[in-house]
Amino acid sequence: MARPVLTRDQFKARRHKEKVAFLVVKFLRVHVSFKEILTEFNTLSSAGDAAGSGLFEKVRTLTDSLAYDLKEMAHSLFRPSGRPSNGSFPRAGSRDTRKLLASVRTSIEKRSIDSYVGTGFHLLLILKESLYQIEHYSPELDREKGEIAGIKDITKARGATFSEDEQAELDRLGVVDEITARLAADSADLARLVMNRCERLLSGTAQVIRRFILSANDNEILMLNLLRCADLLENVYGQGAAEQIFAELCAGRGFTGASGRERAERYVRDHCGNVSGLSAASAS
Repeated sequence: MARPVLTRDQFKARRHKEKVAFLVVKFLRVHVSFKEILTEFNTLSSAGDAAGSGLFEKVRTLTDSLAYDLKEMAHSLFRPSGRPSNGSFPRAGSRDTRKLLASVRTSIEKRSIDSYVGTGFHLLLILKESLYQIEHYSPELDREKGEIAGIKDITKARGATFSEDEQAELDRLGVVDEITARLAADSADLARLVMNRCERLLSGTAQVIRRFILSANDNEILMLNLLRCADLLENVYGQGAAEQIFAELCAGRGFTGASGRERAERYVRDHCGNVSGLSAASAS
């Protein structure tokens, strides 16, 4: 049976649903990837081994792929319509207060997602550079400190006396030693600070994304992708979150099924052509 030909408006609506679905899944993947990086960073920092962690490469891979794609997708979806103009919302005197509030809330959520995702991407870039300092420059600075300390130890052991110029040179080496120590400490502090800022921002963005998901309960493509990536929902929002989200998405509106997931699967099977990857339990 031939697939029905979509009108221009139907095609645009479907593409919008796809973009929303892909944005949500990409965000979940970015969040999970960052959590893994943060856990590894904290473990290595506690052991004093952050310089040899290899985390720079992991953050670079994240910024160059998933995080970049997420930022561009958020801008594409929400930036053109992100700033309300005349006529964007129902008029303040409208009798339909619920519709007014829903429009305002959705607009704020879209602008927030665009802003938070963009800020998060640039924080990840700062984090990448901070980790580069730790992994590439800090070992070099440590070697310099070791060389300076070695010179001091040798001269002290020999009981050598120095000319005025030689003593001045040793004093300059001492200053370099202090600067080197400060640079290494500053790099570690900056990386830790940016890690914490990224964590807070991603956690806040996750809450906005969750509210936004619930406003897209007619998006069968998003629901299909969430069903396929339920493990990501659990990772980001906690154990049991997937079922709770599906239950909220599929509340009322004629959904049928014993659980939120079952109602979501039946809805998807009724509205999507490709349901590969779903369990066979709710196929009937």
